[in-house]
Amino acid sequence: MKLTPFAKLFITVVILGVLGYAGWHYKGAQIRQWAGAENPAQQAQATGVGSSDFDPLKNAPPDPSRGTGSTGVADATLATGGKLGRTLVVGINTWAGHSPGIVFNNGMDPNAGSAYRQKYGLDVKFVLLEDPAAKLAAFRNGNVDIMWDTVDNWAREASILAEQGQKAKSVVMQDWSRGGDGIVSLATINSIEQLKGHKIACTQFTPSHFLLLYLMSQSGLSSEDRAGVEKNIVFTQDAPAAAAMFKARQVDAAVTWEPDLSGAVTARGDDAHVLVSTTAATNIIADTLVARQDLIDRAPDTVRDFVHGWLEGIERIKQDPNNAYELVARALKLDADTVSGMLSGLKLTAYADNAQFYGLTGGKPHYETLFDTAFIIWRKKGLVTRSVEAKDWADSRFLTALAADYRGQHVEEPTLAAKAPSASDRAIINKQIQIHFTPGSDEIMPGSYFVLDSLGETMTSFGNTYLRVEG
Repeated sequence: MKLTPFAKLFITVVILGVLGYAGWHYKGAQIRQWAGAENPAQQAQATGVGSSDFDPLKNAPPDPSRGTGSTGVADATLATGGKLGRTLVVGINTWAGHSPGIVFNNGMDPNAGSAYRQKYGLDVKFVLLEDPAAKLAAFRNGNVDIMWDTVDNWAREASILAEQGQKAKSVVMQDWSRGGDGIVSLATINSIEQLKGHKIACTQFTPSHFLLLYLMSQSGLSSEDRAGVEKNIVFTQDAPAAAAMFKARQVDAAVTWEPDLSGAVTARGDDAHVLVSTTAATNIIADTLVARQDLIDRAPDTVRDFVHGWLEGIERIKQDPNNAYELVARALKLDADTVSGMLSGLKLTAYADNAQFYGLTGGKPHYETLFDTAFIIWRKKGLVTRSVEAKDWADSRFLTALAADYRGQHVEEPTLAAKAPSASDRAIINKQIQIHFTPGSDEIMPGSYFVLDSLGETMTSFGNTYLRVEG
């Protein structure tokens, strides 16, 4: 690669919101080799919520390639046994990401057709808890044994539990959001930078809030601009309420999730579009199931069997999707098309994905980068006070105990772009960076290697985008 010999080159980074693959994801090694970059030292902590707060995400493991997966997970057994002598109660919300458990259980309640009962002698009851505060309260008082969460919100709730002297652990990853979460906006707003000066509806301290903060941190907005955007946020009780405000023309944009994301666009017609979603920002929102510590201590076999059944449920959905959609629709009081649409906006994570996510095959777990990053953000927002670390709030023993059943399973990720990029593609993020060159030479100065490396690492969070460099 030959660059013109300017001492300083201004490069505009354009992240294109088109389906496909990130160049860094599949060509990261070559880009690193060209840049000559090594892992940089940590930047100084920024004041307020800024891009440096999300640096752990930049250094997170990229999506595993198709050639890796469960290989390398050592066989293991639980050191102690024990089964629950009653029905296991699992708290969920109205979200198709819970489909594997519902399908394997043949519904929400214990029944003769449940594979949990037939295969493991385990009765499972799923209960709907839409209000996050009510869900956590039920979990804390023991009315719920296992609860659904997103990893970013789990960092907040773990801190709350720690303050009360309670413990719990993330035991399995449910899914990656791959289009299920996003920002709907006026059609005239075409990038994150253009949110400046507009009212945005969002539910505070939720995955929606975390996604918005992350996207702004990676944009070309200055710290002053980001502060201005945050002042214009109208906080709502929940994500559907945020979408409702957009439908009612009370705000110019809303951060929400499916099916409200698509519904908001439909309601406003040509006046609206999805500005950005986790179709592009693929590795930001992850769902997990969290078990109470007393359940883990008393009935580890039950936790293992529950996790095993959940993973088997993914395979059942693949084998007979139409029947699965109907079953989940009845359970969640939705229609089958809605369930199918919701599932198209996420990736159910099989054993190989879990092995990578929790670091069972080596390297730093992506779970830890998400959890620890979210905790920093919530602490800066004054929401949490008790420090917690991801490694103390996860237990991967149950996954490790299942390694023999999933030997050689590979992570399935698309590798081909849906369409080639073009000059007319809308850029969802525009960011200007500076690359310095030795005067009179095309040699990049050492201090700029960090900039290039940081840019490439950022792309690991945008797995379905193209990066266009202009300069």
